Amino acid sequence: MKWTWVILNVVAAVALIFVGSMAVAAHRTHAYSVYHELQEQRVLVERPDYDVARSLRGIAAGGTYASSIAWLGATACLANAVAVGLLRARPKP
Repeated sequence: MKWTWVILNVVAAVALIFVGSMAVAAHRTHAYSVYHELQEQRVLVERPDYDVARSLRGIAAGGTYASSIAWLGATACLANAVAVGLLRARPKP
């Protein structure tokens, strides 16, 4: 039973990292689609001294908050896996 919890924690850590990277990709895709839509509708006035696309990508730190939270969660899962693997006593026969 101990190894089941260790494996589940490792799988959860991998899943969290994957979900975090997907959230960052979704943020970047949304920023690009907003920029493209503004260009298409001709509501965007672009100036040579200001990069609108870069500004949109930078909103909310480029989505890196989700990635940081995912890495923290993955670290907690891996720490839990190590704790269960090393500290949980084996049942006596």
